[in-house]
Amino acid sequence: MDLLHDIQGAAAEFGRLVDGTRPDQLGNPTACADFTVRDLINHVVSGATAFAIAFDQGSVPDDELAPLLGDVLGDDYKGACAAALEKAGAAFARPGALDGTVTLPFGEFSREDALGLAVFDVIVHCSDLAAATGQELRLTDEDALIGLELARMHIVDAMRDGNTFADIVIIDEESGSWAELLAFTGRQP
Repeated sequence: MDLLHDIQGAAAEFGRLVDGTRPDQLGNPTACADFTVRDLINHVVSGATAFAIAFDQGSVPDDELAPLLGDVLGDDYKGACAAALEKAGAAFARPGALDGTVTLPFGEFSREDALGLAVFDVIVHCSDLAAATGQELRLTDEDALIGLELARMHIVDAMRDGNTFADIVIIDEESGSWAELLAFTGRQP
């Protein structure tokens, strides 16, 4: 698994999906509990920004974290997304970016594990955004398998609170990699 390559591909797809999202779709519901399309985009943009700051500085200072907990999209959700994804991509690609640990708002992780969390999150949210806006998802079955492997590494039972993740959905064994990934996160495939 090449996490830098994986995050670049997932981020590019998320950016493409955001570019294809019409303003009248921002209120659409998503597979994420309590998230509209706008909320989902905001979540990924604020997450990308937090990860970029943490990878650059070792952690996210409180004065920079507080604004990330609100609306970071403003009037230009497409521009905000592009800027955040670019900033995160640059932070992840710096020499030595995966050495040592990083403190994120929800804990301390090896930088490689933190990047794995980001890869998993963006892959799943690409699927969520595509479904909520009626767009074609251009990630592959291999991307879904990468997301599933990372999800199995990082999702613990305490995270299955119905908000962050729901209980695993039981599906037919031959439903495919995307269905398996979504079911593992508690989404209906």
